[in-house]
Amino acid sequence: MKDDLFAKLARLRREPGSARLQPGPGTAGLQPGSSSPSSSPHPSARLEPGGPGAALERGGPGGAIPEWLRARFEADDEAAPSSADRSIDPPADLTEHANERGTFAARLRTYASDHAHGEWELGEVLATPASVLAWLARDPALATLLPERAVYLDIETTGLSGGAGTIPFLVALGTFDGGQFHLWQAFLRDPSEEAAALAEIAERVRAASGVVSFFGKSFDRHRLEDKMRLHRIAPPFAAKPHLDLYHPLRRLYRGAYLDGRLATFESELCGVAREHDLPGSQAPAAWFDFLAERPHRLEAVFRHNELDVLSLVTLAAHLACARSEQRRDGRALPGASRARARALAELHTKHREHAAALAWLEQALTRPGGDSDEDNGELWFRHAECLRKLGQREPALAEFLRLARERDDALAARAWGEVARLARRLRQPELEAEARSSGVALVERTLTGSARKRALVSLRQA
Repeated sequence: MKDDLFAKLARLRREPGSARLQPGPGTAGLQPGSSSPSSSPHPSARLEPGGPGAALERGGPGGAIPEWLRARFEADDEAAPSSADRSIDPPADLTEHANERGTFAARLRTYASDHAHGEWELGEVLATPASVLAWLARDPALATLLPERAVYLDIETTGLSGGAGTIPFLVALGTFDGGQFHLWQAFLRDPSEEAAALAEIAERVRAASGVVSFFGKSFDRHRLEDKMRLHRIAPPFAAKPHLDLYHPLRRLYRGAYLDGRLATFESELCGVAREHDLPGSQAPAAWFDFLAERPHRLEAVFRHNELDVLSLVTLAAHLACARSEQRRDGRALPGASRARARALAELHTKHREHAAALAWLEQALTRPGGDSDEDNGELWFRHAECLRKLGQREPALAEFLRLARERDDALAARAWGEVARLARRLRQPELEAEARSSGVALVERTLTGSARKRALVSLRQA
């Protein structure tokens, strides 16, 4: 299998005729106690023209890959770094680690719990009740995830596909211990060090109370599991609660921001402003340059990976404050408050907490950002639904009727169906007749699927 791996790397070279990479521990890294590259030269591993993403496979197990994640591996010529910030030296502060599977390198950075990342301190996440995260993420397993004992995971790989062709060459695990946050980054100085690094990573994850990542349930976890199985290492993830921040944050702020990227959420919600950050498309090329002993930007890759992990901590702290909309010190929670109120109403509805859902809908309706008539109409429709579920049928009927009479779209068609149902229960035959005469044609014109069936059943019964 190693031969297949090295053959694939060889196909990514720009220079024809270069010798293929040969396996062997330490051939591309530091010798113990040394701060310079080993005497064994790196074979050439140039990429094809068009950047590393041009030759990488797309997709893979674990779910669909969103466009923003695909973009990490697309060539970005405008963001190409200058030669001034490249180095021929290995990344700084690496130490060698050894186990029964071989050797690999790692870097350890330590932060105080009051270290500021953007406008948040890392230690703010420690006040997070696990039950709050479980409720927001709609995952009961997260009730056992303790933020102070979790591992915060982010990886850098050579592509998006799974299996032997993708190498996680830099894996960061962040943990709290003794009031400090320790950021440990396992680094492959050579592909042959992969098994040793993965064995240590598996043990560290296994010792944690759970995992926190961003899109890690669909990407990071599966990339690591693929390679662990390849090396006959038991993956530790199945038994661990896993908080994937991408999903609850996207649910909370759906439609509020341009995309659901980590960089967008950390900027909007935590005030993180990265300067001179390495584009994600450049990370694989930096590692291949290092392997080939060309000037590389691995220090920038390490820094990018480090900032990602720090953002996981502060975004988890932000998420935990969503229901109270207050930070630990009493300050108001930043972020698009209208979208957040709407999302919290939806969550309360799914938990059958209709009174709380009604209160959050009323908050959403009074907050700025409701310029869309469609959005306002949908909020009022859900408000009327909550009134109906709480047994307040007459106020609910009045709201549904207003929506039905004022609009001429799918929302009005749904509203006529609700008017028919409530008018029948409240014994108002005039409104039943109006709903039938005005609603049937609109339903048939604007609705499909289950929504159409439900509305027609209500109208035809009337």
